[in-house]
Formats: sequence, C-alpha cells, structure tokens
Amino acid sequence: MVLYAFALFLIVIALLPLTQGTHWIIRGWDFIRVQTSVLQIVILGLILGLEFPQSPWQYVVFISLIITLGFQLYVVFPYTSFFPRKHKKPDNAEMLNKISLLSANVLQTNREYHKLIEQVNLHQPDLLLVMETDKGWENGLKELEEDYPNVVRVPLDNFYGMHLYSKYELSETQVNYLVEKDVPSIFTKVHHGGATPVELICVHPAPPSPTENETSEERDAELLIVGKAVRVLEDNHPIIVCGDLNDVVWSRVSRLFAKVTGLIDPRIGRGLFPTFHADYWYLRFPIDHLFHSTNVTVDTMQRLPNIGSDHYPMFFTFWLENGKPIETPEVEQEVEQEVEERIDEGLERAE
Repeated sequence: MVLYAFALFLIVIALLPLTQGTHWIIRGWDFIRVQTSVLQIVILGLILGLEFPQSPWQYVVFISLIITLGFQLYVVFPYTSFFPRKHKKPDNAEMLNKISLLSANVLQTNREYHKLIEQVNLHQPDLLLVMETDKGWENGLKELEEDYPNVVRVPLDNFYGMHLYSKYELSETQVNYLVEKDVPSIFTKVHHGGATPVELICVHPAPPSPTENETSEERDAELLIVGKAVRVLEDNHPIIVCGDLNDVVWSRVSRLFAKVTGLIDPRIGRGLFPTFHADYWYLRFPIDHLFHSTNVTVDTMQRLPNIGSDHYPMFFTFWLENGKPIETPEVEQEVEQEVEERIDEGLERAE
C-alpha cells in the first residue's frame, strides 16, 4: 500500500506543473523532473519485485506511473548528449569572430573572490557576467578592471546586484528594472570587431520560492518582456540572452520564451549542465542559461568548478556569423495572448 501511495504522489507532482498554477508549490516540481524520474524508476522496480499489482486500482496507478515516467523522460531527453545538436561547427569557422563569456552567480554572502578571479585568469573570457554582487564584490574584483576596461556596475545588497565586465567596447547600455523595482537587467551592444555588434541581455529575475516571490508571475513576466524585446532587435545582429533565469528550460514559460524569440538553448544535444545547488549533488538543476540567435554557434560549453557560491559558473565560447539575417518567428495569436496575460499578471503583482 505504501508503495502505491508514493507512486500516486509521484504521478501528481509530475503533472502539477502542466497546470496554469503559478504558486511556488506548483512550479517548484518542474525544477526536479530528473530527480523525480529516478524516484519513479525506483518505485516501479520495487512494485515489480515486492508488490506486483493485484487489484484494478493498483494496475491503474502502476500504468499511470509508467506513462508519467515516459512523459518526464520525453521532456528531459533533448537536454542529453544522446539528442542531436541543432547547430554544429560552421563550415567557415576560421573566417568568423569567436568570443567567450563567463557567467557566474557568486552568492552575495560568499567572499572567496579569489576563486572566481582564478577562473577568469584561467579561461580569459571576453565577457564576464557576475550576479548577486554588492559593493564588496565590486571591490573584490577591482583587479580585473585592468583587463576589462568596460564595466557596467549595478551593486546591490539585496542579492540581485549585477556587474558586466567586457574587453570590448559597449554602447547603448541600459540598466532596466523590467518588473520589480529592485531587480535589474542589463541591455547593451558589444562591439567585438565584427561588422555588427552583439546584442547582449543579462537577466536575473527573482524565483518563486517560500523565501522570495510566492508565485512565478514576476519571473515569468520579466522573461517574456525580454522575449518581446529580442523580437525588435536588428535582424542581422547576433543576440545573446544569459544569466541566472531561475527557471528550467523545459518549463512552460521557457518554451514560450523560445517560441517568441526563436533563440536556441545550447544545452540541447550537449547535456543538462545543472548549476544549482552546488552543495547538494542530489538536488541540482539547470537554471543558469545562455540563449543565442541562429547566427551564433556555441563551440565550448563548460560548467566550471565551485567558487564558494551555491551556483556553478558557466563558460561559453561561440562563433558569430556577422550580418547573417535572423528570421523572427511567427507567433500564433493564442501564444501572443498568453504572453501578454502573463506579463500583465506579473506587472500587477509587482506593484
């Protein structure tokens, strides 16, 4: 009986995120689909070995568990190395500009600045995005400014500070507060020496959780506002959206974001690269992301060692096909309506 009760629980939590509910109790189960899939496999094995179905309701639960496990594996499978990659190395790679980016949520209370500096010195990224940075982190990373003369500083002591360091010139830089008045994002153009600049958007929306926002509405609104902004950028500029999105790529809103923007997640065909929580291997999921336009091809994608934070840093290198036009995806009216509704709900809740 206990096995079937647990099986029923696993079925329910696998299906809960498919609802329109935005409370953290519902949305949170989306983050741990890999972990709950493992539990489902274990329970199936125990049922087969110890308590094979006898009554009709037991068969219903058993078959439902198999179906939901299949569904979860279907959701996660594209983010494994067994799935074919969307983009491979361009034929003319030697003719293209190649730049690199290191993204790290450093954890504001972490003061092991040297660990991040070591990774920066080792990988020498052209762009460095650090999140949860306050004045302490700004001062702790001061030595990097010799190599990174172009800096966007947004020090905050609310765990949503953000700093962007660039070896390349930046222009038209904006620090925006898209939904919540104390949660910034950075929009800028990176002049890397190619014919067209990279449109770079750095985001770190607040998550739905018992200690932060009660629902995902604010986060969802910010991601979709960014999605709408991507659609109106120059159609031949490479586009990068990166940061701690506090969402997994298979969630409903992440898939809406992909539909609206046409941007690509380089995890597809490469692996999950779970980045949070760095201290608990059994409770880790991918929430630090980089999305790119079709005229960008990722070469290297690497999760770096622990820097004392609760997140692992991510390092990317990518080729830029400057001037290659991007097709803005057509959005169905139903999808467009859902996007607008979610944005309105998030803005209203943030007021």
